[in-house]
Amino acid sequence: MVPLTTRQRDILRVLLNSDKPIRTCDLAAEIQLTPRQVHYSMKGVKNWLSGKNVVLQTTPGMGVKLECLPQQHIELVKELEKNESVQLVLTPEQRQQLICFLLLIKTEPVLLTQISLNLKISRSTVVSDLDEVEKWLHEWEITLERKQNFGIHVACSEKLKQQALLALIWGNCPFQPSVFEVSYQKGLIFTLVEDVRNIPLIKEIHDFLCLFNMKKIFNKVILIEDFLGGRFTDEAVLYLALVFSILSARVKMDKHIQITDQVFAKFHVMQEWKAAERMVKDLCQGEIKDWQRGDIAYVVMHILSSPLLENWIGDIDKTGEYKTLFEDLLDAISSIYKVEGMNEDPTLRDGIINYLIPIFNQHHYQLWFPRTNVDMSSFVRLGDEIALTDQMIAIIYKHTSILLDEEDKYMLVAFIRAAYIRLRSYQFNNVLLVCPSGMATAQLLTARLKTRFPHLGKLTVVSFRELDTKRVASADLIITLMPLPDDIGKGKPIIQVSPQLSPGDIDAITSFLG
Repeated sequence: MVPLTTRQRDILRVLLNSDKPIRTCDLAAEIQLTPRQVHYSMKGVKNWLSGKNVVLQTTPGMGVKLECLPQQHIELVKELEKNESVQLVLTPEQRQQLICFLLLIKTEPVLLTQISLNLKISRSTVVSDLDEVEKWLHEWEITLERKQNFGIHVACSEKLKQQALLALIWGNCPFQPSVFEVSYQKGLIFTLVEDVRNIPLIKEIHDFLCLFNMKKIFNKVILIEDFLGGRFTDEAVLYLALVFSILSARVKMDKHIQITDQVFAKFHVMQEWKAAERMVKDLCQGEIKDWQRGDIAYVVMHILSSPLLENWIGDIDKTGEYKTLFEDLLDAISSIYKVEGMNEDPTLRDGIINYLIPIFNQHHYQLWFPRTNVDMSSFVRLGDEIALTDQMIAIIYKHTSILLDEEDKYMLVAFIRAAYIRLRSYQFNNVLLVCPSGMATAQLLTARLKTRFPHLGKLTVVSFRELDTKRVASADLIITLMPLPDDIGKGKPIIQVSPQLSPGDIDAITSFLG
């Protein structure tokens, strides 16, 4: 019997799920390969299918399709599910991820021969993979010790091991594509899980991942939000769930984070410590004896270092030691923009504070966090804002010795640009506010619009019935709480919002004004 590689198996699965021809490029996108890799694998797929008397039909310009009877289709699906005819062939990047993960979770040195047998590869291939793993670990200041008759061992603190594990699972490593996927819908997915029976090392990693349920831990992060009375960003909730999942798994292995007495004394009196303890008690169903103070402090560090959508209730002024820094930053902004009230704008001030303080804490506690992806191409024309943020980065460095990343610079540009758009004066003689829900809703939305966009122009509230041709013709902008028919307001800018004026609504208006 001709064996299949896992790559060829994945190609076959896509073909079996398609009832029409599929192009090579679409097939490649479906299983995260290049068209060249798909093309290279097709020969093995054809040979395997020919042994089953099934034809792989190629139609120029349309793609490839399986030509088989319904009963043959059922038998092919069953055979792939058995995995007996699959010969597991891992890519170098997959092997390197698995080896790196294994070394970071092992409590004892691992023999090179053991890795060779568990991955079913030669010793020389293991050595080559270890060289690549060592390069990445060196970037983390983690030492990979390799001693004859002793084995291979990762030498670093428990905290640093967990940080490297987080980055590896999140996909922030050179070994791509990642064998892990993290999402709200599915939690943590190990993409090689169905090959557990074929490769012992895959089973060992799967066993570690079975020590926690990331989807369950999402709810534990929400407990922290409820206790402190605020909200993390969506990505922060996802990341924190992964942080606490790995931490809980390592605690079960009796591996703990170490902290100093000074750090404990500082954290122990904070509300964030109480929130962390509550989360851990709920996670352990009231029994937290296995958790040491360093493990709870690690939770606190991440609470303090995570970006927020809404401040904690008790955070009246969270600038603390950075108060002078933020005053200098806002003064720098107002010196460039001659817009009244810009240096006192609460939205701009809170936005910059809520963005920068978590970054400062990440540096202070030496934590890795995923960076926000920013489309920098849209900022090219904003030369004045970019020059200003360069000045702000210098101020930040002077106060903190922290040098911000390029992504952080462009996030500051976005805050400044949004404030300028909100606060500058507009030549709108009449902004129609279509509000079918009554006076209270109209007053609520009007107040929120004036707070967010104080110089938008004159706001005229009308009901849908009052929206006649004359009123529409006189409007410079129409903001509505309901969808408007296509024949109303044709040629006029129309923005539909909610009574609460959500962040998405604010972005839509800001985008229009910009």
